[in-house]
Amino acid sequence: MMKIRTEHILTFLKIVAWLAFVGYAIQAGAQTVGLVVGVINPAFSEKLYEVNPLFLKLRQYHIQYFVNAMSMLVFLSAFKAHVWYLVIQLLSKLRLQTPFSRDIAKRLEKIAFELLGIWLVNIMGMAYLKWLEKTTGEQLGDLGVGDEFLLIAAIVYIVAQIFKRGVELKEENELTV
Repeated sequence: MMKIRTEHILTFLKIVAWLAFVGYAIQAGAQTVGLVVGVINPAFSEKLYEVNPLFLKLRQYHIQYFVNAMSMLVFLSAFKAHVWYLVIQLLSKLRLQTPFSRDIAKRLEKIAFELLGIWLVNIMGMAYLKWLEKTTGEQLGDLGVGDEFLLIAAIVYIVAQIFKRGVELKEENELTV
């Protein structure tokens, strides 16, 4: 009974992971199109999905400001999509009979480092936006990512370490039997 319920939960989580992956991939693609169109035809790019109109104002100061700001958005969306892809891989490799494996521990650790990377890119991006706000006088808002990624990265890293210890204990038990 418990096994069936857990399998259903894992299946549901795979579906959620796929939806998040596809959503962030679409977002990254739309932002990339917005970036390219914004460089070529800024008037038309205002009508596109996922183009920040505040960032379009940067184009009047210097095109590189717009390109850098939009590139950060694209990078963050692509980074988030990649994290969800790693989660999909993790859930696909996870076996309830033997959940403590080196592969799962390694994948969890990789996800933790990717989440840390998102946080770092966000910190750099926010600093860049603050600099642009001072330079241009325009209010640009934020990148929509916060410190929660640092917290999530820490939690996932802790879980990865628990899985590593579980693997070590499993291997010790197999040697003694």
